[in-house]
Amino acid sequence: MARRDRIIFLLLSFALAGACSTNKKDVKSAQHSLYDADFALVYTAALAATRDLYPNLDDNPGPGKISTSWHQVQYSNCAGAGSTCDDSMVNQQVLSQQQGIQNGMGTATPNTAGGAPTRLAYKRYFIRFDVHVLGGRPWRVKVTGHASSWDPGAAMPVEMRGADKPHWLEGRTEALQVAIWKRINKYAIPMKDEAIRGEAAETVVHTDPKAFKNVPAGAAVELAAMKDVLAKRDYGVLRTHVSEDVVWSLGGGAGADAALAMWQADPTTLEAMAGTLGACGSDGDKRVLCPAGQAAPGAWQLTLEPRGADWKITSFVKAE
Repeated sequence: MARRDRIIFLLLSFALAGACSTNKKDVKSAQHSLYDADFALVYTAALAATRDLYPNLDDNPGPGKISTSWHQVQYSNCAGAGSTCDDSMVNQQVLSQQQGIQNGMGTATPNTAGGAPTRLAYKRYFIRFDVHVLGGRPWRVKVTGHASSWDPGAAMPVEMRGADKPHWLEGRTEALQVAIWKRINKYAIPMKDEAIRGEAAETVVHTDPKAFKNVPAGAAVELAAMKDVLAKRDYGVLRTHVSEDVVWSLGGGAGADAALAMWQADPTTLEAMAGTLGACGSDGDKRVLCPAGQAAPGAWQLTLEPRGADWKITSFVKAE
């Protein structure tokens, strides 16, 4: 029995190694391709491929942007470049083996200390993507992956940045790039070397506070920063723009952490927040409303007020 298991393991290892090796060519092609086709065709292909893998998403054809919601993933040791490992099957078994022990029935039991499950057994990982169709014809499809982790007792997941980025993020990002490429590779043309080098030198566009008229200068700076943060969906930074006593529900909901959790649960909510920023106005020297004046019933309205030396979001609710 042990000899047979070793043979099966070796066969599976060779099969996976062959699949990953083949896929590296696809990854390179996907990363270095432009698409000589109509925008609608490229965007629709990117949207369909993304939705197949991550069904909960928000798309905006105007700027050519697709943003998925956070999707839970299992920890994986086999998600390197071009990996074809299946989280729903292989990695759940790997996870259970890492977090527990095999019992006599061949299933894992939680790793415990004194009869209580460890914190690791309940740690959760999440992933989401921003997909942009950029430029003019030929179009470039840029895929940016984000990972976050949640620990027991934490109010919300924390995005993993820099050195904290998990090793499996790159593999999953490449998998989505390849999925999009496979749908439209008949329109693919090689990206010039200058364009490839230019990606690393892309400049970040910052909103000019002067774009916000009829509001105090400090509020204009805050609104410009918020617009940039919402465009990047940088929830960690957004938290710094929210007042601790923010009201997020007319039914009595308040508190910054609860507000962020509720807003992230529905990606259309933060899209609605970004949509209010184009029509802000002062309601006296101590309050800014977006949109200005009295909002229509059922419409979202954002309120900013001074908190110390800064302006903060103090309310984001639907008008009654």
